[in-house]
Amino acid sequence: MQTMHLNSVFFVKLHLNNCGPFLGPNELVFDRQRTVIIGKGGTGKTIIANALSALGPAAGIKPSINAEHSEMSAEVVTRGDRELVKKYRDLIFLGCGTGAWFVINQETIFSEMLKGHQRKTVTEEARSIFQTMLEGKPWNIEAQKHLLPESRSMGEQICLGYAYIFAIRKALNLDLPAVFDSAFGVLDLKQRHGVSAFLKGQSCQQILLGTQYEFSEENKLHYRLENTGHYTKVRETGCDEQ
Repeated sequence: MQTMHLNSVFFVKLHLNNCGPFLGPNELVFDRQRTVIIGKGGTGKTIIANALSALGPAAGIKPSINAEHSEMSAEVVTRGDRELVKKYRDLIFLGCGTGAWFVINQETIFSEMLKGHQRKTVTEEARSIFQTMLEGKPWNIEAQKHLLPESRSMGEQICLGYAYIFAIRKALNLDLPAVFDSAFGVLDLKQRHGVSAFLKGQSCQQILLGTQYEFSEENKLHYRLENTGHYTKVRETGCDEQ
């Protein structure tokens, strides 16, 4: 029998029924390592991420306008300590603006999550991760020393935010999912490659939602969100197409 980490949680399954753009029953089963889901804008990627975050129907979501009745549901099956999803949402759900937001608000995040003696360890780990993500790209020495966000491009700020997030997860010994909702669209090609290379070395569960162009061919596709113009259906690809 597999032993669960005490500070561990991962997503097993999401069942959506008449939720937002999703008409009728739609189910996604998540791999323990990586699940890639693609869809065009408006197909429901953020609704999936929000349902996982809320562990059910997210606030403000209405039933599909094409449904025969007004009942809707979003059921999330997890394994491990389900309360960790609520407690560490900021470390799990990583949207396109999360990295930059995290950098700007890092003092608040530090004070809420870390003890004083952990800050140095986290900063050193974040610097190492950041360098890995940027793949040795040269930058200002002082900015490197202090990890100054104001000297960074938006893409670099996002990478720096992710570096802090994964450094904190490591410091707190947390085995949490990492749900990326259209997070790579504002990164340039090298930054996307650097973040992807870093993630491949991580053992945590990864759920990647985005458009086709955000992922390289080496990322196997698990689900495609298909929109008819009126509603969305989830299509399982069997990992045999890109």
